[in-house]
Amino acid sequence: MCSDPIHLTPDSSLEECNRVAHSAVQRCDEIIKLADAKVACREGCSICCWLRVDVFAHEVFLIAHYIRAQFSAEEISELLVRLADHSTQVLSLTPFEHATSNVVCPLLRDGRCSVYSARPHSCRRHHSLDFATCQFTFDHPEDLDSPAAHDRDLFRALTAVMQQNIDAYSDAGFDQTIYQLGTALNEALNDPSAWSRWRDQNQAFRRASITPPA
Repeated sequence: MCSDPIHLTPDSSLEECNRVAHSAVQRCDEIIKLADAKVACREGCSICCWLRVDVFAHEVFLIAHYIRAQFSAEEISELLVRLADHSTQVLSLTPFEHATSNVVCPLLRDGRCSVYSARPHSCRRHHSLDFATCQFTFDHPEDLDSPAAHDRDLFRALTAVMQQNIDAYSDAGFDQTIYQLGTALNEALNDPSAWSRWRDQNQAFRRASITPPA
């Protein structure tokens, strides 16, 4: 079983933030392992990688840290080009326009997520019991009323872990703005002051696409 939750403070280090994220990942993995859901998700399927992904700043910085640690200089250079193109496209759209369009994630490489082990909670929680439903969503991105094919119990359990992780950062006073992944990551990798703003408990990203609260 996972250890007790780790409590963050405004003075917490990146290592402590990593430990909080890793604890949440462990709990998600345990839930998925114990779940009796027969998901249709398979390696190489990337239909959901064309959806708008909402994230918090702490998730973006952890992904940026993973990229700097795991990607080669050439891979980072190529990613920065994709992120710049992606940001230009996304920032020309409203959040609703983006949510009703198919825009590929810049982290998708050869049909696979290049940061899979560090992917954000929105992606970690996402799953499907029916490939045909996913294909319909991809073919009709404007149809936001089409029901998802989630296993309800699994989705609810993963959402609870996601909320606990959000609350850990919220209780410590960190940025709770909901950002779009690609535009925020582009800023995180190009603007070192974004990290300083986040550590000072300010809004981390100034140019990223923001999703209005529900």
